[in-house]
Amino acid sequence: MLRRVWLPSLLLVLAVAGCSRCGKDADTAAPASTAGVARYLPRDAQAAVVINDLGALGEKLARFQKLKAASFAAQLQNFSTAEGYVTAVMRQIGVDLRSRQALEAAGIAPELGAGAAFLGPSRAISVVGVKDAGKLEETFGNFARTRLGASETKKATVDGGESVTFGRPGAAAPALGIFFIKGTRFALLGAGPSVATLGTLATQPEERSLAKEPVMAASLQRLPAERDFHVWLPGGAGLVPPGTVQGVTLTGVIDAAAVTLRADAPWPDTQASLAALDAVASSGNLAASLPAESFLVAHFRGDPSHLDGVWPYLAGGYLTRAVQNSGLDMKAEVLDNLKPGTVVGLSLSPTVNLGAGMPVLDLRRTNPFRFVHLVALSDVENASKMQTTLEQLPRIAGDFGAKVEPSELGGQRVYLTSYRAGEGAHFALAPNGRLVVASPKARLESTLASVAKPSGDGPVAADLKDAGKDAAFSAVLDLRRLADAVRNLPSEAWGIGGFAIKATTVRWLEAVDDLRAVTLAVSRKDKALQAELSLRLAPAAATSTPPAAP
Repeated sequence: MLRRVWLPSLLLVLAVAGCSRCGKDADTAAPASTAGVARYLPRDAQAAVVINDLGALGEKLARFQKLKAASFAAQLQNFSTAEGYVTAVMRQIGVDLRSRQALEAAGIAPELGAGAAFLGPSRAISVVGVKDAGKLEETFGNFARTRLGASETKKATVDGGESVTFGRPGAAAPALGIFFIKGTRFALLGAGPSVATLGTLATQPEERSLAKEPVMAASLQRLPAERDFHVWLPGGAGLVPPGTVQGVTLTGVIDAAAVTLRADAPWPDTQASLAALDAVASSGNLAASLPAESFLVAHFRGDPSHLDGVWPYLAGGYLTRAVQNSGLDMKAEVLDNLKPGTVVGLSLSPTVNLGAGMPVLDLRRTNPFRFVHLVALSDVENASKMQTTLEQLPRIAGDFGAKVEPSELGGQRVYLTSYRAGEGAHFALAPNGRLVVASPKARLESTLASVAKPSGDGPVAADLKDAGKDAAFSAVLDLRRLADAVRNLPSEAWGIGGFAIKATTVRWLEAVDDLRAVTLAVSRKDKALQAELSLRLAPAAATSTPPAAP
């Protein structure tokens, strides 16, 4: 039943589902016609999406289906290439979305844009530009007949336009419907129970349409004008829980180098509570002391003292209760004593055992430092005060289910942590007033040495240094470095039968080597929270046939 409703609900929905990397060239502004698309989408939808140019979306589909990662995923669906998989999907739809000419031949005007609204369970509608009403009716009539068994066509001229429905013989309700909106070049499309709403949407007052959504409009003004599509998620309506934000607006930009998604949400609390997301210049380059093999690097450039109201949400209920029970004043003893510029790096443990299967993602049951090494660095305002705080760790560690013991490491006083699952995060205050948190113990020792004599620019590759450089928080996941680290693991890391496991893993890695990195940046603009998530592609993304899926 769900298939019968969603599959015909429509070219747009299917296009998005079939190609998450498709859109319009980033240097082309949204055409004025997209306002017409939004005019016929309801403001009270659970989610809505507007695409600038359906033809450009198809062109991107044709381009990105050549990625080795796409073809590898298609092989898992028993297709030899991504192009073959997409072609099969297009054949089911009845229109090849990769071709502007095919869209026009189907009666669609791709340059007018397209949109979709999700109204609730099993209910969705779409709006497309019309180039030739007769051809569009024929296209969907063929689809209804061959895919839905809806061979009966009914036409009616009603207020607001002309309705065309396709139904099964003897069925009380139509399976698919098109509503050509009077005086415009747009048509509304729906399937199943959504057909009955098409006429209402065609004649709805503009104030009730997405074109007059004030929260979304304000977000679009704050976000960069370059976009291929935008998505509106209203607060309290499904994906955005009640009591959080008024709504979230997402925009997408796709080009040959990256797929980027940006988000904007007006902050419901006071503006002061967003102060932590104001980037502050730091005194030094702490990242230079991170291990060169770090595949994940995070950087917080905000003032940690403003995290007082935020850290419990970041830490979670268990750690928050432990801090409260310990008597530690997180703001006065920790956050107020840290300078802006904290960095964190993760690198793959050379002793990881990949033959043991996937770990349980629970710190109380699985020690994460069996899989990754951690280094976190932060300059402190008052070294004497921070040393006093560290001296309290052995006393309060029990509240966290851990044991902390003072020790000496290369003449440096350190605080070594252990808990039921093994080693924890160890602490030290370097002579230059830099707080070091690292695990395992060997990583703490090497980091103390690098802090004393930093060298180089740090682990972030030159082509990724621009990621989030002006944001309060940024993170870079270097997929190439992670893949290289996995390839270079010693044979004992693969366990029993390791040869076969490694060979399979390497085939997976080769299949995704045209994916360069994932970057994240979080900041604020005015009274809104903003985030940018980007999947970066390797230069001149490979188009050769990927290795066969295992």
